Amino acid sequence: MCPGSIPGGGTSLASLNLQRHDNFALPKVASCFAATAHDNFPGNKGGSGARNTLPHDTGGNPMPTDLTTRAAAPPIWHEYEIGFQDWLEEVNRAPMTRTTYGVAVTQLGAFLASRGMPTDPTIVTREHLGEWMRHMQRPGDEGGQGLTAQTALQRYRSVSRFFAWLVKEDEIAESPMAKMTPPQVPEKLVPVVDDDSLRRLFRTVAGTEFEDRRDKAILSLFIDVGLRIAEMAGLRLADLDIEEREVRVMGKGRRERVLRFTKPTRTDLMRYLRKRAAHAHHDAPQLWIGRSGAMTGSGIYRMVARRADQAGVEHIHPHQLRHTFAHQYLRAGGNEGNLMKVTGWKSRSMVDRYGASVAAERAAEAHDEFSPRMRL
Repeated sequence: MCPGSIPGGGTSLASLNLQRHDNFALPKVASCFAATAHDNFPGNKGGSGARNTLPHDTGGNPMPTDLTTRAAAPPIWHEYEIGFQDWLEEVNRAPMTRTTYGVAVTQLGAFLASRGMPTDPTIVTREHLGEWMRHMQRPGDEGGQGLTAQTALQRYRSVSRFFAWLVKEDEIAESPMAKMTPPQVPEKLVPVVDDDSLRRLFRTVAGTEFEDRRDKAILSLFIDVGLRIAEMAGLRLADLDIEEREVRVMGKGRRERVLRFTKPTRTDLMRYLRKRAAHAHHDAPQLWIGRSGAMTGSGIYRMVARRADQAGVEHIHPHQLRHTFAHQYLRAGGNEGNLMKVTGWKSRSMVDRYGASVAAERAAEAHDEFSPRMRL
C-alpha cells in the first residue's frame, strides 16, 4: 500500500505506474499520494460540478499537479518517506494529515533531484530548502510554482515535521530548518456568504426528492454548526442523535466534539432520514449517501458548487459556509471561547481573523452615521 495511505482509499501501490503530467514525471510515491488525496480533499476551487474536481489545498492550489517536477527522487529518499509515514501512523495522525505531509515531502524530494541537489535527507541543508521555498513561491512565468503564501506555509510546516522526525530518529543532530523563517502569510478578511445568496442557495433545495432532502440537510448542518468538509463527509448514522439535537464529530488531530444543532436543522435531517430509509444504499453506515454509495468530500464539494450554480450566485465552496457560520456567530454577539469549542480550533488566531472581519463590517455599516461628510 502507499505509505500513509487511507484505509478504504481503493488505491494500491502495485496498481500505480509512473505517470506523466505536462511532460514532467511524477515519482511513483507522488502518484500514490495524489491518488489517495483525490478522494479526501475538496474539489476544484472555482469550478462547478461539471468541471475538473482535482483536490485543492487551503491556498486553492491543486494538490496532485503540485508534485510535478523534472525528476523523481531516488530510492533513498523514498525509504525515509516510508519510515516517516509509518511513524505518523504509529502516533495516530489522521489520514488527511499523513497525506498532506506526504505530498510535501514527496514534492521536496523530487525538486531536489531535479536540481541535482542531495537526495539523502540527512545531508540536505538550509540552503537547499531555501531554494525550494523560493521555487514554490516564484511566479509560474518565472519558472516557479506560483503557490500562495498559505500553501507554501503548509508545505513548510509539513517538511518541518519530516526533519523533526529525522532528529528524533537520531539520523541528524539538528533540523536544517531550525533557523529558517516560515513564509509570511498576508492577513486577509475572511470571505463570507451574504444572507441574500444563502437564501437563494436554500431555494434550490426546496424540493421533496431524495437529493433535495439530502442536500438541504447538508447545507443546514454546514451553516448551523460550521463543520469542515472532511468532518461532514466522515459523519456516520451513529453520530447523529435526533432527539437530543446533537452530532458527534471527529475533527483535526482526532479530537472529538459533540455539537448541538437547531430545530430547523433537525427538521431537515429528519426529512432526509425518511427518504434515506428507502434508498438503495440505506444500509451504509455513512450518513450521506448517493447513487454510488457513501458521499466523499469531493462529492459534497461538487454538490455545493452545483447548487450555487443553480442559485445563480458566485461560486460557493463548503469552507465558505464554515467562514459564514463563524462570522455570523460573532456578529450576533456569540462568545469567542464557545466558538472555539464549536469549530474545534485550538488557538485564538482563527477567532482573531473572524473578529477582524466582523469589525470591518461594523465599521462599514457605521460609516454613514459618523462620517463628517454627512454633516456638511
